[in-house]
Amino acid sequence: MSDYSADIPRLEEEKWFFEAISGKEAQRTILQPENKVGSFLIRESRTRKGCYALLVRHWDPKLGVRVVHYKILSSPSGYYINPRVKFIALQELVKYYHNLNNSCIKVSVKVRNPECTSVDSFLREVSIRKTLQHDRLVQLLGVVTRSEPMLIITEFMSKGNLNSYLRSDLGRQLELVQMIGFAMQIVDGMLYMEENGYVHCDLRSANILLTQTLECKIGDFSLTQKLEGHRYVLLKDEKVAVKWTAPEVFRDESHTTKSDVWSFGILLMELVTYGQTPYPGLTFAQTVDFLECGLRMQRPVGCTEEVYRVMSMCWEEHPWRRPSFEQLRNVLENL
Repeated sequence: MSDYSADIPRLEEEKWFFEAISGKEAQRTILQPENKVGSFLIRESRTRKGCYALLVRHWDPKLGVRVVHYKILSSPSGYYINPRVKFIALQELVKYYHNLNNSCIKVSVKVRNPECTSVDSFLREVSIRKTLQHDRLVQLLGVVTRSEPMLIITEFMSKGNLNSYLRSDLGRQLELVQMIGFAMQIVDGMLYMEENGYVHCDLRSANILLTQTLECKIGDFSLTQKLEGHRYVLLKDEKVAVKWTAPEVFRDESHTTKSDVWSFGILLMELVTYGQTPYPGLTFAQTVDFLECGLRMQRPVGCTEEVYRVMSMCWEEHPWRRPSFEQLRNVLENL
């Protein structure tokens, strides 16, 4: 979040300041349908003079619309949001939310769940998202990491995830040429990550998001890692999406760019089957056994030999025999 040097007037002079309003009334006001994501107000406590609260309307992909509360402290030098560790100048947050609300930009907000994600893991994802900036990756707009709840704010992808779209009536009308177009867009994003030494570790259609004009962007970087010596060694009990994961990840407990290439081959299968789950009828354990026997999914009905050949290239047993994302880009262009 940028530093803003412009002074703000006294709270009482602002239209977003409410002097005599209860907490419940303030929350109801923020949740009015006409208010957009980023709408905010500041209220003064009815019982404690000089105590304030900032209420902001957020969007949580899992919980929907919600209101986030910040406690405000006053001091001789101004007003401050009071996180657990450091102060944040009130003018920074107000300026940010004011700009967000006035521009009517829809955003998605990922809220850290303390029961599922540690602070260190969340901050690592924030750091990676700040580093990786590309048109084929979901754009990072802002973060809140100095106070709870911690937030990752990204661009809003109005058509949702690719898997859900493929299963919809509209998705089932897609033709092969459009699916290849999706695949090439995804490869562009993965090529950027490959060139910068990152592995996604969770590449699948559910983590590909679509804009209003059906542009594909790679999302969910919660498992993304920076490669060290061309591979990333999995931590103990680290989660993986079994049916999208290359055999060497289970065998060697490490992930490389070529493991992402394997996952891309599974994603191609999802495309041509309109979102069908890989290895239908097999449990996770049976899938691992299936792959250890050297078996692969057969060419699905409606899939051309050329596209299935690309999948098979991605599913080579030895990682070094699989194509790079740059090579995949060239292959897809010529289909």
